Amino acid sequence: MKDPKENTSELTEQQKSELKVEWLGVDGALVLLYIVLACIYGYGLLNSVDFIIGIMAPGIAILITVGVFLKYCTEVVSFATGKKGSDKKKEK
Repeated sequence: MKDPKENTSELTEQQKSELKVEWLGVDGALVLLYIVLACIYGYGLLNSVDFIIGIMAPGIAILITVGVFLKYCTEVVSFATGKKGSDKKKEK
């Protein structure tokens, strides 16, 4: 008979692995976007480059935001159609 404490520790290990941040995925891209935009804005402000501040940096932010939004939309659609859910059932 298994000790109930072992069961809860296994569950917490599983939950910890599910909550782990994937830095190579979308989360890492968003962190990288923040750093890149901060550098671009900083350079533009220090050197008074209006093109960088007014056009380039907002354009980059818009493109990345739309890309992330579309990625999440495809994940929601694939989950709604059952493709993601059936894959998880097959893994177990």
